[in-house]
Amino acid sequence: MSQMNEEIEGREFDWYAIDSEGNLGLFSTAGEGFVPDYVINNVGLHDAISDSIDSSNWGNPEVFFDYCKLGFYVFDWDLPSGPYKKKCEPSNSISNNLKLRLLELVNDNKLSINFRKFTDIKSVKDI
Repeated sequence: MSQMNEEIEGREFDWYAIDSEGNLGLFSTAGEGFVPDYVINNVGLHDAISDSIDSSNWGNPEVFFDYCKLGFYVFDWDLPSGPYKKKCEPSNSISNNLKLRLLELVNDNKLSINFRKFTDIKSVKDI
């Protein structure tokens, strides 16, 4: 299932996922996008990872390309009602340290999709 809760509703929140092939994705909610239950149960851990990622473009759309350089598939919620749209694909490999932290968080919650094949993710049924 998927939901939004008061802790993240209305604020920019990034959550992380692993796809069926082991690729890592970053999803930016724009304050409205749906999130899986495993994320709702671990908001603080997702926030901690986001806070640890440096970006010289924080606060503008170029930040997505920074994340792709770090090794993520990046999806952003298209306001006002979605879907998540793929902004970019990884241009480098993710660092071992960051990958290990992310795998601890998401490895038991693999999504059934392949990030390379999807350009839009409309609902929880897509994942």
